[in-house]
Amino acid sequence: MYLSKRISLTRNRQLGALCWALILSAGLCARFFPVRGLPFPVRIAVAVLLGAAGVVVVCTTLGLFTEKGDERSAENERRTNAALFTLFFLAMGAGLFLLKDGRTVLIGKGELLVIFSSVCLAKDLLFLAYERWSG
Repeated sequence: MYLSKRISLTRNRQLGALCWALILSAGLCARFFPVRGLPFPVRIAVAVLLGAAGVVVVCTTLGLFTEKGDERSAENERRTNAALFTLFFLAMGAGLFLLKDGRTVLIGKGELLVIFSSVCLAKDLLFLAYERWSG
């Protein structure tokens, strides 16, 4: 069955931002609270919620059921990517400047999840800000 209803690009980004916020908050909570100590039904509920958020993230990222964007949204997407790359470039430069004497940085899976979800959430929120306040 083909779904004729398509959501707007803005709604797509809002859903993506909401799900990335859920994933980010779960990642941060997992870093500070022992997940293994939670009761089994709570762990199942959290896993189902995060699984649903993951499905929504994949669908919004792939643009499934989303209407095609116009030139303004393409320009806002380009501006968003440029701003995030610039921030990432500055963060890496600061890291190179601050890490001296051959120090290395180790990033585990938990930290990588937090970093990745933070970047994706920032991308969605910055795009929504450009959509809202750009001329």
